[in-house]
Amino acid sequence: MDSLPDDSHSLFGFFRGDWCFKRTVWGAQDAPQAQAEGECAFMATEVEGKLLYREHGALHMLPLQLPGRPIPFTRAFEYLFGEEQVQVFFADGERVGVPYQQYVLKGNFLAPAAEHICGPDCYTAAYTLHGEGHFTMETFIRGPKKHSRLLTEYQRR
Repeated sequence: MDSLPDDSHSLFGFFRGDWCFKRTVWGAQDAPQAQAEGECAFMATEVEGKLLYREHGALHMLPLQLPGRPIPFTRAFEYLFGEEQVQVFFADGERVGVPYQQYVLKGNFLAPAAEHICGPDCYTAAYTLHGEGHFTMETFIRGPKKHSRLLTEYQRR
């Protein structure tokens, strides 16, 4: 296994760069609802310890045999690496600069340090760092309007 980051400085370097990803979305019945794939980049900014994350890709509703067009998507977030935590902020849409998630590095795991409340729904996520060229992010969305799990697998390009 490749070396893993042990502090926020090395964590910044771990994420920086170009990645490709595959994402699976499960619904309330724990059945896969959609798959997505795309590319993303964690890019340095003028602010020390901050990376701009931009992703783009295509979402395919399941089952794939049904006719339907891929749904293109884009997202952007800012990651701010502090001494003891990573903070994530929205970087697109109407909520630019609004906090989204917070994480604490524990071994090879970025554990959630806060939840994001969106109306009546709660979003939480965690990262598992598998090595320099691979990590996963698992997101849970719970509430009266949503009940989903997303697993995103990243590979360095």
